[in-house]
Amino acid sequence: MTKKESTGILLASMISAVSALGATFIAKHALAGEEVTEFLVFWSALFGIYGIVAGLQQETTRAVGAAQLHAGDAGSTRPGARVMAVAGGFGVVIALLVAVTSPVWAHGQVPTGTGFAVAMLCIGPCLYAMHSAMSGAAAGRDQWFQFSALGGGEAGWRLVAMIAVALIAGSIGGLEAAAVSPVLLWMMIAAFTSEGRKTFSARADVGVGRFVQNVLFAMGSSAASAVLMVGLPVVLKASAGADASTYTKISMGALILAISITRSPIMIPLQAFQGVAISAFLKQRHRPVAAMVKPSAALLGIGLFGAVLAWIIGPWLFFLIYGPKPEEAAAYHDVIHGWLLGTLTFGSAIMALLVLSGTAILALNAHRMYILGWVVAAAIAVGLLFLPVGLVPRTIIALYVGPACGFAIHLAGMVVASRKYRLE
Repeated sequence: MTKKESTGILLASMISAVSALGATFIAKHALAGEEVTEFLVFWSALFGIYGIVAGLQQETTRAVGAAQLHAGDAGSTRPGARVMAVAGGFGVVIALLVAVTSPVWAHGQVPTGTGFAVAMLCIGPCLYAMHSAMSGAAAGRDQWFQFSALGGGEAGWRLVAMIAVALIAGSIGGLEAAAVSPVLLWMMIAAFTSEGRKTFSARADVGVGRFVQNVLFAMGSSAASAVLMVGLPVVLKASAGADASTYTKISMGALILAISITRSPIMIPLQAFQGVAISAFLKQRHRPVAAMVKPSAALLGIGLFGAVLAWIIGPWLFFLIYGPKPEEAAAYHDVIHGWLLGTLTFGSAIMALLVLSGTAILALNAHRMYILGWVVAAAIAVGLLFLPVGLVPRTIIALYVGPACGFAIHLAGMVVASRKYRLE
C-alpha cells in the first residue's frame, strides 16, 4: 500500500467519524422532544442491520484476497463464486425478513411514519449488501483508492444529504431517507469506472455454496457485533420497559448520545480499516497473536488518552454541542458526567480489541471461532443490560465484560488455528 493510498483510507475514516457525529448533532437540533430518541432508534436499527450485512464485506475481502494470492501462486485465477451476485441475493432476503417481521416491532420502535421507516429499513440494507460486497472486493483486490471512495463517499454523501434535509424540512422521515440514500454510490462506481467494473466482476476463492456458508458465519458474527456496536439503543429501550417514564426516556437518549460520541472516534475509523486489517493478517497467518500486539497496544493507548480528555473536557463539549432543551436539562445533567464519558471512551477501546481480533481470526479462515467470540460477547452484554441495577451502571458493565470475553475467545482460537499455517 502506497503512502497516498494510506492517506486516502485515513481521510475516508475521518469523514466516516465526522459523519456519524454530525448525524447525531443534526438530529438533536432538527427534531423535537422524543423524536430525537426515535430517530436514534431508527439510526440504531439501520446501522444494526448494516452491521450484520457488513459480514459480507469482511468475508468478501478474505475470499477475493485469498483468490488473488492463489492466482499469484498458481499463475491463474481459481474459478469461484461471483461475489456481487451472491450479495444481491442476500440483500433481497434481508429486505424480506425486515418487511415480514416489521408488524412485531415497527410500531413500538418507530411510531412516527412507521410504514415509511420500514420501507427505508428494507431498501437501505438490500442495496447496502451490494455496497458491502463492492467494498470487500476492492480491499481484496488491493484497490485502496476505490475502497476509500466507497467508505468515505458513503459517509460524506449521508452527511450532506442530512444537512440539506435539516435546512429544508427537518422532518424525521426526511432524515431517515437521507441516512439511507448513500447506498446508491456503489452503482455509480460500478457503472462509470473501469476498475469499478472489474471489482463488480470479482470472484471468491471458493464456489457459491461454500462462499454462502462462509458469509452466513460472518453475518452471524456481524449480527452479534451489531448488537454491541450500534444496536445497543434498541436493547436499552427494551430493558427499560414499555411503561418507562418520560424522564427515563430522556435519560436514555442522553446515555445513547454519550455512547455514540465516545465510541465513534475510535470505532468508525477502525471499522473503515477492517479491509486493510484482514488483508494484512492474511499475510501474517503463521503469527497472528504476535501481529496483534502493536495494533492492540495502539488501540489501548488511544483509548486511555481519549478517556482522560473525555473525563476532563467531555461534559463541557457535550453540553456545548448537544445543549438540552429546558424540559431535558434535569435528566441530561443527572446522566452526563466526566467519569461516565471517560469510562465509556476507554470501553470503546475494549470493543475495538474485539473487532481487531475478529479480523485476525477471520483471516485464518476460522469462521466458527470468529462467530463464537462475537456471539458470546453479545449474549453476555445483552444479559448484563437486564441486571437489577441502575441504567448507567448496568450499561457500563455490559460494555466492558461482554467484549472482553469475546476477545479472550478469539485469542484462544488464533493460537489453535495458526498451527496449520506454521507447518506450511
